[in-house]
Formats: sequence, structure tokens, C-alpha cells
Amino acid sequence: MDGTKGDRFRVVISGAGVAGLTLASALEKAGVDYVLLERRDEVAPQIGASIGIFPCSARILDQLGAWKDVKKLCEPLQVFYSRNGKGQLVATPDRSPRLMQARTGYGSAWGERQNLLKGILGSIKDRSRILVNKKVVDVKHDADGVTVICDDGSSYRADLLVGADGAYSKTRQKMWELAESEKPEIVRSDKDRMTAEHNCIFGIAKGVDSPKIKAGDVNTTYDIGRCALTIIADNGTVYWFGQERLGRTHRVGDMPRYTDDDARAFIARNGDIVIVPGTGGLTLADLWAKTVTFRLVPIEEAKFNLWHWGRIACAGDSVHKATPNLGLGGNSAIETAAALVNAINRLADAQNTTGRRPTVAEIDAAMAQYQRERVVRAMGVVDASARLTRLQNMRGLGAKLFVKFVRPRLTEFLPETLSNTMVGAAKLDFLPLPKTSLTGTMPFNPTMNDGVGGSKLHRMLFALPLLALVFIAGSVMDATPVGHLAAAVRDGGVIPSIRDHVPILRSFYHIPSFDDFLALVNTFFYPSMFGTDPAARRQMISFITDGAVLQTIWHFESARRASLLTPMQLPNFFSLLGQVLGLGVVAPVYCFLHYLLTPVELFSALDRRLTNTRVSYASLPAVLLAYLLPFYALCFWPNLVGRQCWLFLWQLYPVWLALVRWGVSKVCLKETMDMDKIQRPLKDLNVMKGYVGGVSVLAAGVWWWAVLGGMQQAGGLAAVLTSVWNTFVPHGLPSWSVGSFERFASEFLRWDQVFAFGSHLAWLAYLFWDMRKVGMLGEGMLKTVILGAVLVPLVGPGATLGIGWLFREHILATRRHKDALTLESVR
Repeated sequence: MDGTKGDRFRVVISGAGVAGLTLASALEKAGVDYVLLERRDEVAPQIGASIGIFPCSARILDQLGAWKDVKKLCEPLQVFYSRNGKGQLVATPDRSPRLMQARTGYGSAWGERQNLLKGILGSIKDRSRILVNKKVVDVKHDADGVTVICDDGSSYRADLLVGADGAYSKTRQKMWELAESEKPEIVRSDKDRMTAEHNCIFGIAKGVDSPKIKAGDVNTTYDIGRCALTIIADNGTVYWFGQERLGRTHRVGDMPRYTDDDARAFIARNGDIVIVPGTGGLTLADLWAKTVTFRLVPIEEAKFNLWHWGRIACAGDSVHKATPNLGLGGNSAIETAAALVNAINRLADAQNTTGRRPTVAEIDAAMAQYQRERVVRAMGVVDASARLTRLQNMRGLGAKLFVKFVRPRLTEFLPETLSNTMVGAAKLDFLPLPKTSLTGTMPFNPTMNDGVGGSKLHRMLFALPLLALVFIAGSVMDATPVGHLAAAVRDGGVIPSIRDHVPILRSFYHIPSFDDFLALVNTFFYPSMFGTDPAARRQMISFITDGAVLQTIWHFESARRASLLTPMQLPNFFSLLGQVLGLGVVAPVYCFLHYLLTPVELFSALDRRLTNTRVSYASLPAVLLAYLLPFYALCFWPNLVGRQCWLFLWQLYPVWLALVRWGVSKVCLKETMDMDKIQRPLKDLNVMKGYVGGVSVLAAGVWWWAVLGGMQQAGGLAAVLTSVWNTFVPHGLPSWSVGSFERFASEFLRWDQVFAFGSHLAWLAYLFWDMRKVGMLGEGMLKTVILGAVLVPLVGPGATLGIGWLFREHILATRRHKDALTLESVR
């Protein structure tokens, strides 16, 4: 028997795969005694498999000193192509590997599994601890240690046994046997957890010659009941996968076992899958003709509940088995190995400190902590891989709709699927972090494990006050009681209170019913537009000028990368609803949805803050031309009938704004997003400051024009406050003024401003609260709220909104989450 050496904590590792070799290399660097037992006669055999290496595991390999060698032996990924069964593109080519490298410091690569094993093996200095031809046949467990018995009669004694021996783990089987009396329900459940609903043939083809492929290309073919994936390497080497759905769900004891003839039959059925279409293209059958090594297997899926018992723990595929579609199975195994070594190292350190070997209970507690630290992310990988497998096999109506309608619009489907998985990765706590890992635009962050922004339900409940404002505003601003008065004004023929008997314009667009509706809405603006109520006129001009700040912000938010496929991409839709229902009713809806859908964690990648400059740079010109210009014309045009024409025109400003923004973006600006997100994630920041800052200065100037215009006496704070009160503060509910349409209209617009900008200022408070929670608001929440409260009477709500939004933008651009691992935080 090979006993423990002296008083050192000792580990026996079963299995020299990806997880096992990672454990060995990390334990060596931690100074923990171990022995690794491999049942094969060599450590890194060629079994025809390939593997992807992503930033989450590249950082761990870099800590071990293996990444440089592994990277040399793998092909860096460049462009992802998504195709249908005929080879036609279903989305624009995706250059996300370059984005992932900018975000994390590490690129993504693909190569032979054998080369990854060789790279990790090369980081191990003492190879004498790695023993081959050691098949584990039995495990003896007692209070003082664990004994591992091999088929050659040798045995190895240790403090802990780690099973890194794959999906059909012998170690896990022995752990179940030992644990069954204590945890029968968990063991019984785990025994039935591994299933297979698809099979997969994977191979390596050599000498593939096609003008339509180049090194670094990744082609994914989505098809009904089947799919394919190819990774192109140098010198005509192609790593390829073909997959099909099985007729039923298989379980342990019923898993299919395939022969070479079965593989040939698979190609006979699926060789027509198009990898690259057209002359010089490729099909799966073409790759088969050049294949030098292959294997057909069922692809198991499993999420086991029992990761440890007593002095036994499992890692890698033996506790979490994912399908290969996401390419994260091996990466997840490396992460789990790192987390397990962290726990083992803490046990070893405790033994060195106390001089006492850990008890079974202490080891079990350490292994429980290891499982807690890894289970969420590991199971998340299994679930995400399962979803992607079913999407790529177009299983069900939802998957078919996704491929046809959603996937074409998700230009960066893979990096956004993988990003949190990458940056929330485990690391080796006892080894220095490589500088490369600290310089990305999306820093590694160990707290990014539970999904972006936490629970949507919690956010929704927290933001209910914003939603409540919708109903309050709708009740307060209900214009139904004065509908007959508005109709009477419209149908009266002339503007009331105007001596010159200015005729009311009833037709503009020459669509009778539409013109009648707009003419009815126009009546609410008459007191302000024609100056029959001077205070209401000043309030309206300031309100709509403030609206230019709001519109510019909405349009920047619509062009933001983080707003992709959210309602925030539809600012003109919200504006159009605001014209019909009142901006004060619609604005809280916008604010609620924005807060719900864009948590601050979504901006952990600096490029997610970035806007598409082709769109955002056109925002202010569009607001000025389509929103402010017609508004100022309707207020100051010398001809009073002409003012009504401008009012008809302005009522549809969301339509004109959309058209102008589209025209300016198409004619005057170029699409640069592909490079901006990688090399210039702050490109738009100065333009944001100029646009929002400029229109905020205009809003502040008009605010003071309105305040000074309402002063009854010269100077004095009291006179200023009185003017603010008389001009901007509602003097009662609009319903209190039902007897006077002019008074109702004035109060309506005041409440419209209160709800529109009150909800947006509350929205800013929510956003700052989000940033405070993650340590990005160094100024403190109380100071920020007090500053906002001071600014509102000082520069007006519009300018306050602009200043607050720009401050938030500055924080998003320059500060990182409190747990982000950057050069500054690590120092």
C-alpha cells in the first residue's frame, strides 16, 4: 500500500482527463501531495476528439503556466457563421471572438483534445505522481482516510479521493454505494439523472481544400432534427461535428453504443447537410471523405446532486455533463477543478497551521462549500448547452421561430450567451492573476454567477412605484370630462379669446377623420400657443424644450448595444403614444421597462454601454429638425393660422423624427460598430456630452426665461419662487377646472410635465441606486438625491435630467463593479 507521506494532506485523483490533469497541476503548485491514477496506458491519447478553449478556462491555464503552450497548438477562432440546412446564412457573420478577447484579454481557440492534455501535462514538473494502467476497482472508506484499490492489486491511501473519471465515473458509483444508507433519496434520484436525446459524430478531417473556408471560421448549420458544426484550422484541417435527434430518451443502462458501421450509416442519412454552399462549398459527406479519425457517441446530459460524501468528491463530467453544442464542457471541468483545489488547499493550510489532520466532518464541510461555489455556474452551463442543442436541432415551434426571426437579429448571439459564463469563472485563489486577465473591457468578476441583474421579479416589485405613476397620471390627466368643451372649441370656427377672430384650421392632411382628431387635440394647446394665458404659454415652451432633452436621451438609449431586442429600441413608439395619451402617462411606462430590462450588471462589458454611432449621432439633428423647429414655429410664427399648420405638423413629430434620423444616419454617417465595440467602446461619449449637454443648456436657458417672465417684481428669491409656483406648479387637479376649458388645458399641461419629468427623475434615482449596490456610486445616494433636488428649481427638470443622465454615463464609462478584477482592484 502506498501510504500518506509524513503529515502532509494527500489526495488521490482518479482519471487523467481534462479535470484530472488540471487538478494535478494545481495541487502541485499549491504544494499539496497527490497521486493521479489513469486506467489507460498513456495520459494524452488520440481519440479523435477536439475541444474549445474559452476565456473562463484560459485564465486558469494561464495561472498554471499552460496557456502559452495550449494556445500554440490550437486555432484561434475568428468568424462565426450561422446557416440553415441548405447552407444559407440566417444571420450576418459574427466576429465575436475578437470582441471576447477585447472583453476578457483572452481569445477563443479550438484544437485537438490531445493537445490540451499535453499542454496541461507540460505544466506539471513531477511526472512521477502520474501513474498509468491503474484502473480503480474498489474504494475503502473509514474515519482516518480513504483507500483506493486498482485492478493490478496496488492500493493508495489518502485523505481525499477525487473522481475525475468522466460521465460513467467508477468513483461516483462507489460514492453512491457508500452514501446510499445515509442519503437514499438523493442517490436514487442521481442514478436516473443521466439521459441522452441526441447522438453526435465528431471527427477530424485533413487536406480539405475549399476556396470558401479559411482558418478560424466556425460554421453552424441549424436543421430540423439535426445540426452540424465545423471549425476550420490551418493546412486544410477541419474539426467537425454532426448531430441528430434520437427517437426517444435514453437513460443509464439503455445508452446506445455505436460501431464504425453506425457512423457510416449516420453519414448516409445526414451527409447532405450543407456546411458551405455553392461551387467549391462543402457538405458533411465531403468532410467524411477527408476524415482521418472519428467517433459516434450518444451525448449525455446530467446534473447530479451528490458531488461529495465523506472523503470522496467528484469533478468534471462526473457531476455535470453538458452537450457539446456550446463548447463549454471541458472549460467547465477546468473551472470545477480549480474550485475544488481551492477547497483542498484550505484544508491543507488548516492542517499545516494546526498540525492536525482534518476530520471527515471537516472535509465534508469543505467539499460542501466547493459544491456551493460551483453548482450554480456548472448547472447553468448544462442548461444553456441543452437549450442550444435543441435550438440547433430546431426542436419545436419555438426553436423554428427563433432561427427564422430572432437569430437574424441577434448579431452577437454567442458572446452574449457566453459573456457572464466567461467573466464569472472560478480562479485559483492561491496563485497570482495574470496581467492579461486584468485588462479587458469586461473584467472577470466572481459575483457574476446568478444571471444578469438578479431576479426580474424582484426588480419589477421594486419598481412598482413607477408603474403606479402610470395609473395615477392616467386618472389625473383624464380629458374625458372636457371632451365636449374641446369639441365645442374646435367646432366653434374661431379661436376663443382672440380679438381678430382667427379661424380654426380643421383640415391639414386631408384625411377627414384623422384631421378631426388632430384638430380636437390641438385645442388643448390654444391657450399656450396664442398667449391667452401667458403663464401657461411660458410653461408649455419650457416643457417642450425640456422634452428635447428627454427625446435625445431616449434616442441614445435606443441605439445602445444593451438595448438590443428590448422596447427601448422604439423611442418613437413611446413618443407617439405620448402624443395621444399624454407624455406624463407614457413616460412612467418607459422608465419602468428600462429599469426592469437594463440592470447595471448588463453594462459590465464596456462595449454594452456603447451606442451605434450611425444612429445615435443622428439623434440631436433629428430632434432639432423634427421636434424643436416645428414647435418653436407653432409658438412664434407671425401668422396665427400658420401657427396652426405648424401645430398639425408637430403633432406627428415622432413620425418625422424617425424619418429624419433614418435619413441623416443613412446619408451622412457610416456604420463603424464592428470596430467601435472592440477598439473604441468610448467613441460616443464626447458626442453624448455635447448633444445632451447642449440641449440641457438650452432647456436651462428657457427655464429661466420662463421664470423671469413670470416675476411680478424685480429680484429676490421670493419673487423667483413665486414665479416658479405660478408658472410650473399645478394649482389643482384638471378636473377641478371642468367649467373652464382654458384653465383645464393649462393644468393638464402642468401635470403632464410633472408626471413626465417626475417619473424620469425617479428613474434616475433607481439607476443610481443600482450603481450604489455594486459599488460604482462613490458619491453616495443621499448626496446624489440632494444634488438633484437642488438642481430642479435651479435649472429646471429637463436640464436636471440631462445632467443626471450624463453623470450616470460617466460612471458607466469609467467605473467598474466593486468585485471586478482589474489592475486597480487587484493592487
